[in-house]
Amino acid sequence: MKLPWSRRYQVKPAESPLPVLSGVTRPSRPMICLTGGPGGGKSTLLDDLARHPDWAGKFCALPEAVQYARHLQISPHTQLFQRAVVYLQIGLEQGLDRALGQDDLRPIICHRGSLDPIAFWKQRGWEQNAFLSFTSLSLQAHYARYDLVIHLVTAADGVPSEYTRWPYARRPEEAVEAIQLDRWLEEAWIGHPNYHRIDNSAQSWEDKSRLAIGILNQQNF
Repeated sequence: MKLPWSRRYQVKPAESPLPVLSGVTRPSRPMICLTGGPGGGKSTLLDDLARHPDWAGKFCALPEAVQYARHLQISPHTQLFQRAVVYLQIGLEQGLDRALGQDDLRPIICHRGSLDPIAFWKQRGWEQNAFLSFTSLSLQAHYARYDLVIHLVTAADGVPSEYTRWPYARRPEEAVEAIQLDRWLEEAWIGHPNYHRIDNSAQSWEDKSRLAIGILNQQNF
């Protein structure tokens, strides 16, 4: 007797570590990660760069992987979801690199990096070492994927009046949650050899954006 589709293809959730993986390589072109808590200005900075005379048409922007993960029919409350986000991020980076090819060596600027899911992992009370084990990637493996990490601190930390959430922005986090996520991301990325944190002590967003673009212009890409 043929089983119903839902029974024939039903699988148990994977909540165990992957075997140690090989072949998870990084693109050969310059890779830049924008990180930070919700509402730090990552999307706005990408918009600014697209209009900036030094950067317009000279980079490719990669959206954050979680927007694709939401359609996977994997519960966001599971460890598997965060692992999926990690490998979707890696896959998107490698896919865009291959699509551009060797004739177009523009840098890729990523709206979040492969290590960012660790903050949302910790938000659910799980330990960092469990994240590294479950995703089978070390901190150094994540660091090696990016030539530069720019941390844009959430507006909730420093200029709370500028922090917006649902329904005015696509982020559900309360200000205190955004700040905690930001701190976890700092803890995760601070060991990167080219990590730059930009807080909200600047007078305006224009000043914060100018600082970030200045860091980008200092790189030898």
